[in-house]
Amino acid sequence: MLIMPKVLTFAQLPNSSLRIALGLLMLILLIGFFPSTDAIQCYSGNQFSIVECPSLYCIKQTLGLDTVRYCDGTGFSSICSTYRIIDSCQTVPSLGYVCCCPDQLCNSAQKVPMNAIFGITLLAIALASLNVAMRTTERMF
Repeated sequence: MLIMPKVLTFAQLPNSSLRIALGLLMLILLIGFFPSTDAIQCYSGNQFSIVECPSLYCIKQTLGLDTVRYCDGTGFSSICSTYRIIDSCQTVPSLGYVCCCPDQLCNSAQKVPMNAIFGITLLAIALASLNVAMRTTERMF
């Protein structure tokens, strides 16, 4: 005979500390899904100087043996928008191999997946919070 576990709604949770913990967990997860509206930082030049950019994208451009990094332009001067290079790379006549990316400091030698790191961190926090809440509930019974 298969015994199904009892499913509780949020309001039926046994104590307020468990409800608070799960509520905070849901809030943390929701905040993690909203993109930041702060200015993006990009590497600039070939010495990896960090600059604040008014644009949405960082660029890494290779023409011949030279590679430069800089902020994309805005409006009509945006290379990424003009050539529709969004979070990818493309060879553009007279510009060379151009990579556009929307994340902080993403135009380095190797792209660091910041969203993945942030997501994994949030998931670890969520699982730890849930584990603590479940242990608290088990002690009550």
